[in-house]
Amino acid sequence: ENIVRDRTLVLRVLVPGLHTQLSDKLLAKQEGADSNSSTSNNNNNNPAATSSSSGNGGNNSGNSSSAADQILNLEGVTCLPSSAGSTLWHFRCDGATYPARLVNLPCPVEVHKTHDHATYHKSADIGQMLIVYEDEYAMEEAENEKGYKIEGFPSYYHSGLSPPMKRVVQRRFRARFEERESKAIPPPHKEVSEVEKGIQELI
Repeated sequence: ENIVRDRTLVLRVLVPGLHTQLSDKLLAKQEGADSNSSTSNNNNNNPAATSSSSGNGGNNSGNSSSAADQILNLEGVTCLPSSAGSTLWHFRCDGATYPARLVNLPCPVEVHKTHDHATYHKSADIGQMLIVYEDEYAMEEAENEKGYKIEGFPSYYHSGLSPPMKRVVQRRFRARFEERESKAIPPPHKEVSEVEKGIQELI
């Protein structure tokens, strides 16, 4: 079964305009978090404000824990599988629904965070990606494209995240798989003789 295994996923959006909407929502959420943090700092400097707001601490922690269980914690955005254990997902944003496919990345990706661009701390391992398509026709057209699925590796996406990892399953994994099945071919006698002469000269 190709189900969600990690707490962090790569979200690849292939819908024109949807990426901008999500970026705006993330920016608004970040600005709200910054304003809340500045407000809490002001409350810490004011003992009266701190005591009056302490009664709501339990509710805030409960909301944060419930939000942590969601894949996407953005206003107006939900993402749910079509059925239990299915790779087909429904991505909803502001009332519009888009089909999405959950795939396994060919290689796990490490995510690091930094505050000074000098020291980096590993924060997560990413092994899966959710691809959001404009409609079902676009998804079927992409998945029916030649080379989308590699024989012997049906659950892996054909490419990684960076340009050097394009078609990595076919170029590296499949090539090694074929080498194990094929018979070894000895090198030409002429090349062997040239190598022997070079070794003798060095000795």
